[in-house]
Parts: sequence; C-alpha cells; structure tokens
Amino acid sequence: MSAKAVSKGILSIGSWSIVKMATSALVLPILARMLGIEGYGQYAYYIALLLLASQFANVGMMQTMTKRIAERPEDVAWCRAVAHAGALINAVGLLSVSVVVGLVVGATAPAGTAALPIALVIVGVLMFDQIWFYARGVLHGLRYEERAAIPGMIGVVSAGLLGVLAAAAGLGVTGVFAGLLTANFFVAIACLRAVLKVLSERECRESGRTVSSVTGPLLRVGLPAMLFSVLNMALCSLDVILVRHLAGEAQAGLYAAAIQWSQFVWFIPIAVEGVMLQATARLWTEQRVDEVSQLVGRLVRYVVVGTTFLLLLVAVLGEQIVTVYFGPRFADAALGLRLLVPGALCYAVARVLWPVIQAGGEGGHLVRLIGIIVPVDVGLCAGLIPRWGAAGAALATSISFALVAVGYVRMLHRRRVQVFDQVHLFRWLLLSMGTALAIALVAAWVTPPLLSILAGSVAGTVLYWGGVLRLGLVRVEEIELMVRSLPGAFRLTGERLFGYLAPVLLRLKAAAWS
Repeated sequence: MSAKAVSKGILSIGSWSIVKMATSALVLPILARMLGIEGYGQYAYYIALLLLASQFANVGMMQTMTKRIAERPEDVAWCRAVAHAGALINAVGLLSVSVVVGLVVGATAPAGTAALPIALVIVGVLMFDQIWFYARGVLHGLRYEERAAIPGMIGVVSAGLLGVLAAAAGLGVTGVFAGLLTANFFVAIACLRAVLKVLSERECRESGRTVSSVTGPLLRVGLPAMLFSVLNMALCSLDVILVRHLAGEAQAGLYAAAIQWSQFVWFIPIAVEGVMLQATARLWTEQRVDEVSQLVGRLVRYVVVGTTFLLLLVAVLGEQIVTVYFGPRFADAALGLRLLVPGALCYAVARVLWPVIQAGGEGGHLVRLIGIIVPVDVGLCAGLIPRWGAAGAALATSISFALVAVGYVRMLHRRRVQVFDQVHLFRWLLLSMGTALAIALVAAWVTPPLLSILAGSVAGTVLYWGGVLRLGLVRVEEIELMVRSLPGAFRLTGERLFGYLAPVLLRLKAAAWS
C-alpha cells in the first residue's frame, strides 16, 4: 500500500473521526442538560449495549472482508465472492442478535420509559448500523475509505441535530435514539449503493468461485475476529453497564461524562487504526516484516505525540473542562477523567497495533489476551465501583487499558516489529512534563474556568508543538512528505498552508535535535 494510499485513508477516516468527535462535543453537553444525570446515564447505557451487540451482529465480517479483499484487491471475482459471503454471514448474525437486544432492552426499560418503543428503536439503530459496518469492510479493503467516510460524516451531524431536537421536544431518550435511527437509515442506503457501484463497475471473468466456497474461510477468520471485537468492546463498555447496576444512574452519568472526554482525544489513533489492516495485510503475506516495523514505528510515534498533547490538556484542565462543558452538577467527574488519562494514552497505542496483529494472522493470540484482561477488568470494577463509584470504574479501566497495550507490544516484539524505536521516549517525557507544568501555571493564574481553558490551551500549544519540532519528535521533512502524499485539493491546501509556516518551520528544523 503506497504512502499516498495510506495518507488518503488516514485523511478520510480521520475526517470522519474529527466530525464525530466535534459533533459529540457539541451535542453531548446539551443532551446531558436536557436529559439530566439519570437520563444521560440511561442514554450512555444504551450506547454501551449497542456497541457490544454490534460486534456479535457483525460476526467479525468488517475486519475479515477488509483483510481478505486487501490481500487481493485486483482479483475482482474474489472480491465479489467475499462481499457476497460476508453479507450472508452478517445478515444471519444481525437477525439473531436483534432478537436478544430487543428482549434485553424491553426487560430493562426503567420506570417512565415505554418498553416496546425503546426496544424497537434500539434494534433499528443496530440494524442500519450493521449495513454501514458491512459497507466499510468492502470499501476499506478496496481502498475507497472516503466512500464510507463521507456518508458517515453527514450521518453523524444529522444524528446529533435530530437527537437534540427530539430532546428539546420532550421525547426523552427514546426520541434521541429515534433521531439516530433516522440518520443511520440514510447512511446505510448511501453506503450500500456505493458498494454495489464499486463491485459492478469493475469487469471480471467467471472464476468458478461461489459464495459457499468462500464462506468457510471467512468464518475461520471472522469468528475469532468477532470474539476479539466483542471482548474488546466489552472492555470499553462493561464499565458503564457495571457502574449503572452497582452505583446507580447518577454515577453512570458522571462516569459517562469522564469517559467521553477521555475518548475525545482518540481521533488520531482512530484514523490510523482504520488503515492499518489493509496497509499491512499484504506486507505480512509477503513476509516483509522490516517494512511492517518501519510503518508501525512511524505511525505509533505520530499517535503518541499527537494524543499526548490532548491528554495533557484534559489532565491539567479536567475540572474546568467538566464544569464548563457539562455544567456544575458534573464537577465530580473530574477525578474520574484524570484517572482515565494514562489508560487513554495506552489504549491510543493499542488501537494502532491490534489491526497489525490481526493482519499478521494472530487473531487467536488477541482473543486469548483480551479474554484474560476482561475478567481482570470486571473484577477490578466489582471491587472498586461499590466503594468509589465512577472514580473506581475509571481506575479499573485505566489499569486494564495499560495491560492491553503491554500485551500488544509484546506480541509484535516477538515477530520482530519494533513499536517504540522511533518515539524518542526520554525527549517525549521531558516535553510532556514541561508542558503540563506550563499549562498548570497558566491555569492557576487565570481563574475563570473558560478563560483558564483558553489560556492554558494556547500556552500548551505553542510550547508543546514548538518542542515537538525542536526535539525532533516529528521532523519538518516528515510534515512536508505527508502534505505531498495528500490527494487532490487537500494537497494544494496543505502546500499553501505549509508555505505560510515555512519560515518558522525552517528555523525549528535548523535547531532540531538529530
């Protein structure tokens, strides 16, 4: 996969991720205020349930189709057979899981919420979401990430707007999810049309491959992928569910607020994660381990550098952020937010690594590792939540995320992939500590919460990113290469912006450490 294809994929998925994060950043505080702490906790509970159910319903087909198609994208007959078999498997999984989800939602609907409407709406969201998952699997494998990302961006914005309107109209949590259902319907139709167009516009000769001949190989990869995805999502979702049942709706609302802000920083790793499976699948097949190591090391460095800055702001300005963003009632979420920061950084790295491991054919090792860590996480939650509520869940999650990252790094090291060789850990740690101190001093000097956030962010941005270039954590040549790798109009815009910044960048380049 060429540098240009990797950049295009990262740009497409990154744009969707940024739009999703930005929309969430605008919508969630409005929903939190309109629904109240208990209503927001109920909303977070259903989101967690959907995230978990989606992995069962997909049967691992999104990752499996991406991997199989990316290995042989020029073989049109193979791609069509994989797409048809994947659709059949996904449909069977979806129908089975939809019944279970409907029963669970109906049985656990809280007092004051009609069971049948909320159950039907949640199942509808799940069904149309799966069509988008299926489309992503095919389009990502064929390296048309933008054809899934653009409808996804429109859908995210539409869902946020419709959800706010429903909450404002007094329709409660059911109305919010009805808005999501409407947006998902149009996204599903648009992406399904894109898949049909891509597969039909490419000529191919009859090959004798049938859906039944491909189904078995897909299931052999898909079932472990599904199990891994379920366990992985359980690691990210069970904490919200456990907080709700062990500490109540109010603590679930506080924890949802904390976890939401800790995850806002993941748009960079999400963008990189979205291309790693298709970028490394052929490299593993052709035994080009050194190229895998170079690619992983470079992208992990970018993820660590970019994510650290955002987490520093969250860690130092956590109390101000929560108060301004969610309101004074959510002030107690600040402790949980700070406890989540180390784990959030570890999981940012983990998100980049797991598709590489999966592309290398070690899905079974992923399942075994997560299968050990999920019970550890549940045990930690069971011990900490009854005593410390949302803060206990945050601590348990942070520890579990760190264990995941350590396990992934060890797996890749066994296959001679050096994950952190390009990171310059001492320089990174020195810069992070200095930036955190500077932000804290500015925040202490500027006391109004909103002004404190703005002043701390400006000071941190100047110091951190100047330090990144000065210390050689990211080189000016790399920025220039990334700009040149962008497709079409994005490259022209990037080159123009790079030209404006060139005098400053060249000075930093001359002074940078080697």
